[in-house]
Amino acid sequence: MRRFLLTGFRHTLIVLGIVLAAIGCSPEEATVAEPKTITDIILEDEQFSMLRAAMNYAGLGDTFKGGNLTLFAPTNAAFTAAGLGNDAAIRARTPGQVQAMLLYHLLPAPVETGALPTGQNAIDMANKGTAFINKTSDAVIAINNASITRTNVATANGYIQVIDRVLTPSTGNLLAAIEGNPDLTLLAAAIRRVGTTNTTIATTFSTTATSMTNPATVFAPNNAAFQADGRFTTQTAIASANQQTLANLLLYHMVSGLVFSNQIQTGSLISSFNNSRFTTIVAGGLVTLKGNSNFRTGSVKTADQVANNGVLHVIDQVMLP
Repeated sequence: MRRFLLTGFRHTLIVLGIVLAAIGCSPEEATVAEPKTITDIILEDEQFSMLRAAMNYAGLGDTFKGGNLTLFAPTNAAFTAAGLGNDAAIRARTPGQVQAMLLYHLLPAPVETGALPTGQNAIDMANKGTAFINKTSDAVIAINNASITRTNVATANGYIQVIDRVLTPSTGNLLAAIEGNPDLTLLAAAIRRVGTTNTTIATTFSTTATSMTNPATVFAPNNAAFQADGRFTTQTAIASANQQTLANLLLYHMVSGLVFSNQIQTGSLISSFNNSRFTTIVAGGLVTLKGNSNFRTGSVKTADQVANNGVLHVIDQVMLP
């Protein structure tokens, strides 16, 4: 008990010291600092210097400081990996293009990762595009093909979720994404050829609404792949091809559910549309694949093109069941 007792003299000195300290404290020193907005943190944190440059160029500083928001914020390394590692690369795009890209990283609601349900879920971003959250656990969460590397950075107007890749905005449904790619004109012709008779293919590619009930992943052979196959070298040849043969070929390139490149592992994926398998190999960041009847492997040339109802990976081979 003795160590908690003070003599009267010591007690007086302590009280006096507290009073003097309170008197000497100016109003400015007693003011609590205002909490920082999402914009404030981007302006101050050097790991976001390229995000800052993009934000300023797109004129989104005020947008990021107002409302209740969640920003999926790519780091400088993410911008560099996307080919946007300096001001010149960012300014090679129009302000409108950069604005659309950044608004695809913005969720118009404050969301902590702990509140996200486990599994795959579609979310509507500020640019009206669809993104896909894949939550395995509180520690393993991805948005599209980007991993969340730091969660729930609290701000005055919401949260920052730090990600390791720059997201590419979704571009309508799967068919629209294919038709908008000049390197996929033969695939688009093949879909049109069988879409009138095969409802599975027509529905999968052409649905206009965001669907987490039946999303699909498409490994999309480019024009060179169709030409190398030898059977479908032109749109004229495709227009006269056997519809059932062509439908079976397309179904072999379609996987049920969302499979982003960071989820692909060495092994086999099941093509749920025709219950066949093809082999995938991942090494050094490169994804290669091989159909059951192919003599050589093909490669994913462009990964993770997001549509409102699925994801595309452009490949350089027509896979054979």
